[in-house]
Amino acid sequence: MQYRTIYDIAAQGYEEWFWAYISAGFVAATLIVFLFFRSWKHRKILLFVTCGLSVVTFGIPFFDYNHLKSKLEAPDCLKVEGTVTGYWEKIWRDKDASNKWQNYHYESFMVDTVKFGYYIRGGGSAAGFQNNNAIRIPIRDGMHMRVHYYDEPVITNGTVNNRILKLEVAP
Repeated sequence: MQYRTIYDIAAQGYEEWFWAYISAGFVAATLIVFLFFRSWKHRKILLFVTCGLSVVTFGIPFFDYNHLKSKLEAPDCLKVEGTVTGYWEKIWRDKDASNKWQNYHYESFMVDTVKFGYYIRGGGSAAGFQNNNAIRIPIRDGMHMRVHYYDEPVITNGTVNNRILKLEVAP
């Protein structure tokens, strides 16, 4: 069966450059402080905050992207092919950890016996397929697709999160 590639993490490239530039700005500002304000007593705190910010906003997402890309390029990459079943989506509004209202949108489906689910808005990692581009792919029951994925173990509850690395749809 012929398939058309809808999403490919390797071809997509790293997408979180905005946060990388913010991190780079903080690193540059911290270097300026360390070079020209040697007597400022809070500069070590600034260094600690800048390192933490850089790791959280750039380091972790960049590592996640490269990790998933390497999983797709590995010869033992998991792949499932078949008909979409059990499609559902949920849109809701709830308070987040800071007690502010947040919009959430979650989508899930199965191909053969493998279940996939991801946040379109409101949570989850930026790497991998999330169906949140300007033009969303209308996934529905009965579609034929081939999915390359990584079965990432979830540390908190021992389950597995199947992260989509490449998505191909039959015309």
